[in-house]
Amino acid sequence: MQEEQVELGQNYQCQPIGFEKIVVGEVVSKMTNCAVIRVNSCETVDTEQLEAKSNMVVARYDTFNQV
Repeated sequence: MQEEQVELGQNYQCQPIGFEKIVVGEVVSKMTNCAVIRVNSCETVDTEQLEAKSNMVVARYDTFNQV
């Protein structure tokens, strides 16, 4: 997706930087090339890393998909 297509407060599937699998979460902040996501669900393999980041991750817009 492009930055213009991503809306604050909406839920998307995306691949956070440093994560192995796709997560689902809400966009809480947008930047030039990426967005901050509050994660609602993730794969078990990424659970420990997500907890260390307090359920907030950064993902590039080109990894976003509609839920």
